[in-house]
Amino acid sequence: MSARKAPDLKGYFSGAKQSQQLSEAETEIQQLNSQGGEQLESQLEALRSQLKSQAGVLSVPIEQIQRNQEQPRQTFLSESIESMSRSLATDGQLEPIILIQQGDSYLLFDGERRWRSAQNLSWETLQAVVIPEPTALHRKALLTSLHREDLNSLDKAEAIVRELTANTDLKSQDIPRILSTVVRRLNAQKRMNSAIGLMTATAARQQEGLANLGLSDSEKAVLGGLLDLQLNPASVDANIFPMLSLAPDLKTAIRELGLYGVHAIALQKLSAKNLGVTEKKAQLIRVETTKKVIAEKLSASQTRKLVNEVIASHVKTQPTPVKKVTQVSIATGSLQKLSQEVFAQAEQTELEEFQEFLRQKLAEIEQALKTKMEAEKATL
Repeated sequence: MSARKAPDLKGYFSGAKQSQQLSEAETEIQQLNSQGGEQLESQLEALRSQLKSQAGVLSVPIEQIQRNQEQPRQTFLSESIESMSRSLATDGQLEPIILIQQGDSYLLFDGERRWRSAQNLSWETLQAVVIPEPTALHRKALLTSLHREDLNSLDKAEAIVRELTANTDLKSQDIPRILSTVVRRLNAQKRMNSAIGLMTATAARQQEGLANLGLSDSEKAVLGGLLDLQLNPASVDANIFPMLSLAPDLKTAIRELGLYGVHAIALQKLSAKNLGVTEKKAQLIRVETTKKVIAEKLSASQTRKLVNEVIASHVKTQPTPVKKVTQVSIATGSLQKLSQEVFAQAEQTELEEFQEFLRQKLAEIEQALKTKMEAEKATL
C-alpha cells in the first residue's frame, strides 16, 4: 500500500480562517508516516515563507518568549546548542522561529534550539513569525515533531503516552502494558499485520478494522490512538515504549550524552541480577560501560557484545556460595532419613521415648525462635 504524503501546510495559517485551517492542517498531519519527515520539514519552511510575506518578520524580545511545555522534544544536547550558537554568532539568524501569540507574550511552536542558543549568546531579540494560538497545542506540536528522525525514542515515548493519556481514560503507567499484551496476542493469532495495515487507512476504516480484531475497550483505545498518529503499534511496543522502563542513569545518558535508544536497551541488561552485585554497584558498572560506548562510538552490535563480556567477567569473579553446615542442618538430615518403615520396625517404648524427646526439642525451638524475634524487633 502506498504511503501517504506529508501534509501541504500552504495557506493553513493565513488570513481570517487561520483557526479553521489549523484544524484542517491537523487532519492532514495525522496522515504522516515515517517517510514523511523530510516533506514536513520543507512544508514548515514554506510556512515560514508564507508568514513572512503576509505578516512580516517581527523582532521579538527573548524575555517575552516562553518554552512550550507541551513540546514533545525534551532533549537538547549541549553539543547541539553549542553548534547552533556558533552558527548564530557567525552567520546570524538565517530563519525566523515560529511563535504563538498569547496575550502580551509568545509561546514557542518551532525553533527552540535557536531560542536556547540565542540565550547562550545573551541576545536580546529573535526574528520570528507569529501564528494565533491553536487548540490542542500538545497534539499539534506532537504531530509536527513525531516523525522527525532526530526526535529520540525516549522523548517520543513520553510524548506518545501523554497524548494517549490526554485522549483516553487510561493511566499513563497502564498504556505500555496494554499495548504489549495486545501485540503479543495478535502476533500469536497471526493478525498483527491486519492491525499494521490500518496505518494508512481512513479513520472510518481504522475503526472498522479494530472492531474486527476482538479488542477490549482499552486495547482499542491504545491501538486506535497509535494508528491515528500513523505509528506502527508493533514497532512502538518493541522499540519505543521500552525506553520508559530504562534505569534513570540510562535516561540521563540519552538526554545529556546523546546515547541512542537501541544502545540503552542493550546496556539495560547490566542489572544487579545479571551481574550478581548490589544495585549501587550495578549502576556504577552501567555508567562506566555507557561512557565507554559513547566515547568509542560503538555500534549497537558492538555494544551488545561488550555488555555480554561485562556480565561474563563479573559472573566468573563471583565466589560460589558455600552452604553453611550446622548441627541443626545435620540433625534435620538425619530425621529426614527416618521413614515410616523405620518407625514400623521400632519398639513401642522406643517410639514413645523418641516422641517425648521431640516434644522437648520443639519446646526449645519455640523458645529460641521467640528470643530471636524479640531481639529483631528491638533493633527496628
